[in-house]
Amino acid sequence: MSSAQTTIGAVTVTTIYDGALPIFAADMHGESPQRITELLADGFLPPEGDLQTAVNTFLFRSAGRTVLVDAGAGTSLGPGTGHLLGNLRAAGTSPEQIDDVLITHLHPDHASGLLTATGQAAFPAATVHVSAPDVEHWLNDAVAARAEGVQAQIHQWAAQALAPYRADGRLATFTYGEQPVPGVTAVDLHGHTPGHSGYLVGDAAERLLFWGDTVHSHAVQLPAPHVTMDIDSDRPGARAARQRVLAEIRARGWAVGAAHLPFPGVGRIRFRDGDAQWVPAPYRPLPAPVPS
Repeated sequence: MSSAQTTIGAVTVTTIYDGALPIFAADMHGESPQRITELLADGFLPPEGDLQTAVNTFLFRSAGRTVLVDAGAGTSLGPGTGHLLGNLRAAGTSPEQIDDVLITHLHPDHASGLLTATGQAAFPAATVHVSAPDVEHWLNDAVAARAEGVQAQIHQWAAQALAPYRADGRLATFTYGEQPVPGVTAVDLHGHTPGHSGYLVGDAAERLLFWGDTVHSHAVQLPAPHVTMDIDSDRPGARAARQRVLAEIRARGWAVGAAHLPFPGVGRIRFRDGDAQWVPAPYRPLPAPVPS
């Protein structure tokens, strides 16, 4: 299944599947390898980790605008990902219809899909919204010059992904608490990257938080939210953001749209006996588009 639709309160969300990538146990920190293996086993996952972790993007309407949260990996991470554009069309929406793309952070599995395979803007009419701290970090030449290994590659990918939108004046930055799109509030989740952002939609009765990479492995990081990832720019900051947002979800009852929880990645967090557990929301496949 490449797309699925879920309704949370007044918001109807279509999850568009970009593909899958591995999240390895060896990249998790803060618990012993034995404990991480036990938590994975509790989630019926192998000791190596979840080798088919979903990459979810989310489509919805707000204030008359068609909005996409994250853009998938494009061609950056190989054939396991990069299926957003085809799946978006199969769901009945063309890339030309997207008004706004809200990027949670500039890692390649969230931003490289802003480009087509030939390096053009994949969303020719869209404004791309990224938090100011993430842009200032990943597009900073001095920081990029000091980066090594995968971090240096991320700087390069981020600059490439944003280049056509910057050139056309279609890159917009925001600060936390602002509404980059009417009806959508940016939430501070910094830590995983310097400008990691969530997006809160809905009304006082029912709200949904798109939380990006707050959790990579639900089997491990919901029961053990102190566990961090190799790819976190700031591990203590990522840990604090996860613990803070889980506490807010517990207090406020927000639903969640998650980039790396099992497709379609929309659901709720149940808190029981001190543990957080993932409960998927009911969803249905999208009807096939009617031929014109």
